[in-house]
This record gives sequence, structure tokens and C-alpha cells, in this order.
Amino acid sequence: MSKLLKRALKYAIVPAILMIAGKVIGIFIVTIKYGYPIEIGNDINGFFSTQIYFDDSQITYFVNSISDLVMLIVISVPLIYQILKTSLFQSTVNNPKTIVKAAKFNILSWITKDDTTFLQTFVWCAFLWLTTGLIIKNGIEGDTYSWIAYLAGSLSFFSGLLTLKIFEIEIDRVYPDSKKYY
Repeated sequence: MSKLLKRALKYAIVPAILMIAGKVIGIFIVTIKYGYPIEIGNDINGFFSTQIYFDDSQITYFVNSISDLVMLIVISVPLIYQILKTSLFQSTVNNPKTIVKAAKFNILSWITKDDTTFLQTFVWCAFLWLTTGLIIKNGIEGDTYSWIAYLAGSLSFFSGLLTLKIFEIEIDRVYPDSKKYY
């Protein structure tokens, strides 16, 4: 197994756990908060053998929508943090005026050694795309609110663009633009 694949798998453990935990925690938080009766059963015919059942289809629709939203937030917040931290670090390297702006907003602690790599950001972005795909599938099938699917799609689109921008900056650092030096 290559070193790149090993690092990618290492970076993929946390978002995979958070994705599943976000969905499950979202289900149980809504169930406990509103006091909905819940049943857990086994269904051999389905893709997943463990099924969660509610008494009413409207309750199922509401719980599934909120748990999709929690899963989206749990995956997107760390990704947005990584994108902002990497962008801020790269901006301070190119433009020292950014340090003054960061001091005004009291986020100087974000300007540290570049410990957020592109591979890590890409893995988190891939999990956001996977989450978005599941939420849009639920939205098309009518199992979640459509606004959550729209939110997931737009968040995934913009995160993908920002991840691409980070990739371009990393490529420019490895292979500098020849026009700058001539």
C-alpha cells in the first residue's frame, strides 16, 4: 500500500466516525427532546439489517430531516474551519497585512504552522460530498425537507470550489509560476 493511500485512510477515519455519529446522535436527540416512541428492529431484506421505526410517517420525516441536518453540520463545520485556517495561513505568507486584520478579529491563534494539508481537506470535502449525496437522495425520495437538500448542495459546491482554490495554491507552491521570476 502506498504512503499516500495510508495517509488518506488515516485522515478518513475521523470524518467517517463523525458522519455516522452525527446521524445517530441527531436521531436520538430529536427522539429524546420530543419524546417520540422509538423501536429498533432487524430486517434481513434491507441493505442495513438494523432499522429504526417510529409510529407516524410525519415523525419519521421530521426526525430524518433533523438528523440529516445534524450530520451535515458535523461534517461541514470542521471542513470550513480547515479551509479558513489554510486560506488564512496562505494569505499571511503572501500578504503581511492579513496579520493585522487577524489581530483585529482575535484569530491570531489560527496562524500557525501549516498543519492542515490539502489531502486532509480533500478527504473531508469528499465526505461532505458523500453526505450531500445521501441528503439529496433523501430529498428526492421525499424523506427529508427539500431546503436541507438545497443547503447541502450549495455548501458542498462552495466547499469544493474553495478546496480547489487551496489545491491551486499548493500547486503554485510546488511548481511556481514562471512569470513571477522573469
